[in-house]
Amino acid sequence: MVLVKLPILLLITAEPEFVYLIKRYGEWSGCRVISNSGVDEALAAIIRERPAMVFLHLLWGSEGGWSSLRRLKQHAATCGIPITIISSVADEARARAEGADYWLWQPVMYADFRVALVATHALPAAAGEETDRGGSD
Repeated sequence: MVLVKLPILLLITAEPEFVYLIKRYGEWSGCRVISNSGVDEALAAIIRERPAMVFLHLLWGSEGGWSSLRRLKQHAATCGIPITIISSVADEARARAEGADYWLWQPVMYADFRVALVATHALPAAAGEETDRGGSD
């Protein structure tokens, strides 16, 4: 039996429904998704798991989210890991200025999720090709 180590993605969000969506997208892409609701727990998980990418979910008026982005980009153990911001309200220009590597608007579509993985080199272009997602024809 051959064990394959799946790329790990880390999601930082306080919304359980959002965790479900991103975990599904990650599975469809051939990745394993872990989640945390705060940056302190996320930093520990990042150091332990070494994810290929971090998704940071920013909510309306979330100065804490911007602070989290800065902390992740300044921490020696995490500064080289790409961070994709996911938000329906935050400022994309500010996210880029604060160090975000990629941006996804909510609602997040699977095709956009895949583009983010490839664009940030978290997943090679040929990896995780579309699989059966349980839909019916």
